[in-house]
This record gives sequence, C-alpha cells and structure tokens, in this order.
Amino acid sequence: MSSEEKRVEEGLESREREIEALEVVTQEPTVEEEESAKTLPTAKESSDLHSALVDKLTQAKIAAGMKHEEYLQAQKELEETTINFMRLENNIVKTTVSTSLELLQDLGVENLEDNLKEAKEIVQDNKEELLHIKPISKGNFKAFIFGTIGALVTATGITAFGAKLAALPLNSATLLQSANLETIATKLADLIKIKDTPIAGYLLIGAISFLVGLFIYSLVKFLQKKKNIKYVNSLESDVEAYEEQLNEKIEKSKELTEHLDHIKLVMQKYDIILQEQNAKIRRMQFIEQPEEGVNSLQRASQIEVEKTVLILDELLKLMNTDVNNNLEISEESKEQLHAANSIINEVIKKLYV
Repeated sequence: MSSEEKRVEEGLESREREIEALEVVTQEPTVEEEESAKTLPTAKESSDLHSALVDKLTQAKIAAGMKHEEYLQAQKELEETTINFMRLENNIVKTTVSTSLELLQDLGVENLEDNLKEAKEIVQDNKEELLHIKPISKGNFKAFIFGTIGALVTATGITAFGAKLAALPLNSATLLQSANLETIATKLADLIKIKDTPIAGYLLIGAISFLVGLFIYSLVKFLQKKKNIKYVNSLESDVEAYEEQLNEKIEKSKELTEHLDHIKLVMQKYDIILQEQNAKIRRMQFIEQPEEGVNSLQRASQIEVEKTVLILDELLKLMNTDVNNNLEISEESKEQLHAANSIINEVIKKLYV
C-alpha cells in the first residue's frame, strides 16, 4: 500500500470516529439514565426551627382567638336574650298580672299577692379571658450579653493569672500600665512555648476569651431553643384544654338561651290569654254587678274566674322559679316550664273546640 493510500485510509477512519462520537453526544438518554437523573438529590432550603415554632405559636393564637370569639358571641346572645326576658317578665307583672290581681281582689279572691315575688335574676357566668400566649424569642440578645460577659470575665481571669505568673500585684493600676500588660502577655506566650512575644500572649487571651464567649453564646441559644420547644409543645395541650372548656360553656350558653326563649314564648301565651280573662272579668263586673263578690256571679262566670286564677297561678309559678345556677339550667325550671306549657296549650286548645 502506497503512502498516499495509507493517508486516505487513516483519514476515513478518523472521520468515522468523529461521526461515532457525534452520535454518542446527540443520543437521547435511555430510560435507565432518566430514572437515574430523577433520583439525584435536589437542593433544599434548611428548615428554620424558630420559624416552625413561630408558625405553631401563631396557629395556636389563631385557634384560641377564634374559639374565644365564638364564646363571646354565645355570651352576647345570652345577655341579649336575658335582657329581653327580664323586660318581658317585668312588663307582664306590671300590666297584665297586676290587673288580674286587682280584678280578682275586687271579687274577693284572697291570698293572691302571696304568690307574687320580685322578678328573678338570671345569673351570668364569669367571662373567660382570652388564653395568654406569650411570644418566643431566639435569644440572640440575651446570648450576646451573656457571651460578652463570659468573654470579659475570661479575659480578666487570664490576665490575672498572667499577672500572678509575672509576680505583679493584682490591682487596677497594674492593668492600666501598658508595660505591665506586655509583661503579662509575654508570660502567657511563654506557656505556649513562644518566647518574648507579647503579641502571641494578646492573641492567646483574645482567642480563649472569644471561644469561651462563643461557647456561652451557643449554650444560651441552645437552652433558649429547648425552652421554646418545650413551651410550644405544652401550649398545644393548653390550647386543646382551653377549647374544650370554652366548647362546654358555649354549649351550655346556647342551651340556656334556648331555654329562656322557650319561657318567653310560654309567658307571651299566658299574657295574651290572661288579658282576655281580664276583659271577661271586667264584663262580668259591669253586667252582673256582683255585690257579694265571686259567689254572686253566674256559675259560668265563676268558672271563668276559677280559670283565671289557675292561669295566673301557673304563670306566677313559672316566673318565681329560678332558671339557672351559672350556666346550668335548674331542674325545677325545666319541670315548671313543661307543666306551664302543657296547661296553657290545653287552655288554648279548648278555645277552638
């Protein structure tokens, strides 16, 4: 083979190698390569413990605040219902009940005033305060102060030790003289086998003081972090207990509100029916002119008077029964409400039979 042919053949081989290399570079990744690329670790931001604790603290504040708002709303509704209840009760006593008593007394019915007592007071529960959640601190400032104090104390201690090595008196005058400080620094440098070099002594004091200060700084930060973690973890159970306590009071407040609304409705029924009975008694007095009281009325009129006494008696029993003790509805109030409601409903039912 001639030299010319060899050069041509070498050129062809070189060209083939370039083409193969180009194919390798431009070749699409295989499935295995793609899966391998997916499993490569990605850069992640380091979790900030303090930020996480602050987030939990904020969530606790929001949860406690929302529950307290719900509690205050339930208390507000109860207060409004209580005010309206007492206004209605006082109004019925001063108007309808008072009129019934006068009319019945005119007819000679006795012992009615003994049943009339002062309007009862609805005992309100002491309002719960919002759960106090104190903020947490990274402790940077406190750690800096303690670290600085530790570094200064360490520097003072090392300097005092150096003064003792140099046989110098331990007083402020010694430390205020630069010559004495150089002597102390030189003695300290001798401890690390560096002779007659005060700079090394100064560096030794600075390095040890810095390390001690840094250690104290880190220790205070670490203790503050543990304190924050403990506080936030305990706060979760505190918030849970606080919410359970408020949930119980919210439920009882709503039950008492519904109970008062029911009593109001029943009292309104009695008020309307009793006003009608008062009108009947006025009619009897005007038409029948009973000179000897109720006994001189017609039998039908006497029945109406007895009916009025029954209605008035049940209404006064309902009004005189204590409704609650704090947020607990009394059993007597429940029983009297049920009895009063049954009687007035029966009276109303007979009106349309």
